[in-house]
Amino acid sequence: MPPVVYVVDDDTLVTDSLSRALGLETDWTVLPFNDGVQALAAMPRTPPDAVLSDFKMPGMDGLVFLGRVRADHPDAVLMLLTGYADKESAIRAINEVGIWQYVEKPWDLGDLIVKIQQGLERRALVGELRDKNSTLQARLDELERAHDELVRAERLAAVGRVASGLAHEIGNQLALVGYAEAIRDRVVDPEVASFADVIVAAQRRLAALVDEIKDFARGAAAGYVREPGDVAAAVEEATGILRFDGDVKARRVNLELKKRPIGVIHRGKITQVVVNLVRNAAQASPPGGEVDVIVDEHEEGGAMIRVLDRGAGMPADVVARLGEPFFTTKERGSGLGLGISRRVVDEHGGRLEIRSTPGQGTEVVVTLPPIAASKIEP
Repeated sequence: MPPVVYVVDDDTLVTDSLSRALGLETDWTVLPFNDGVQALAAMPRTPPDAVLSDFKMPGMDGLVFLGRVRADHPDAVLMLLTGYADKESAIRAINEVGIWQYVEKPWDLGDLIVKIQQGLERRALVGELRDKNSTLQARLDELERAHDELVRAERLAAVGRVASGLAHEIGNQLALVGYAEAIRDRVVDPEVASFADVIVAAQRRLAALVDEIKDFARGAAAGYVREPGDVAAAVEEATGILRFDGDVKARRVNLELKKRPIGVIHRGKITQVVVNLVRNAAQASPPGGEVDVIVDEHEEGGAMIRVLDRGAGMPADVVARLGEPFFTTKERGSGLGLGISRRVVDEHGGRLEIRSTPGQGTEVVVTLPPIAASKIEP
């Protein structure tokens, strides 16, 4: 497509002769105007590639006009046609408006065409460099994300190896602590029985922690099979399990099934994810507070599960660390549940995103891909 060149001068003879000469010598589309206001009005319909403007014009002089063009069309090549006495103004135009060249009257047509062509070539080169810089920045961002992911994976692998050993040793000792339950069932002294109850409760909490550590330490997908299934059914199962959870019972869970999307899932794993998220939301909410669980179809297809609480919320630096092993904002917690949930969602080809505002609450959004984008395999 040929470049569009505007010629603006209050002298009709100048605009007619110059536009005719440029039209004969080049393949450019040349548009003559005798008024800056009229030229500006035409530019939204026909954006300029280059603009030649006289300096002294009634109503709106060349500096004001070219300044308006620069604001609306920052990539356009701007040139000022000026007399010898206007050199100082031309230099000011270069500094203030950013024009490409100023041309003294009377001009040499060949020289004028060369200057316009050089400006257009420079404009194309700047645009090409901008595109390449944008592509390079995107590649750098991608490389930085890959580097961060690699560092995170190495860190998790190291923690997983340590955690696996700890879980094994703790599990061995818990077998001995299990005798406390037998003691509780046999003694008649209520004080001894109450002490045994405390030990049994602690043993169960430690056993749950060991299970979490083992699950975390497994790392990649543990060979489970995913198949087409009702995502809403997995969410319903999770909320049903949580009816007996002490923290959740003290809050109101509002389940809303806007759609019943089908996804390629392992139902037990997705149920585990929802249990973790709803329990976290309940623990972040005050007693008597509400937790919303919403199931819908994602705008890109697939399933979307949203869990919202109205708790204290978290600042951005805390949200950024959620999912790190053993990092938790709760008094009692291992910090592994969210990391395991994120890994399960990743294994399903989905995303787990956390949005939180201090003083307003937290929203966790799980999106799972549509069946067409999923692989039905372990």
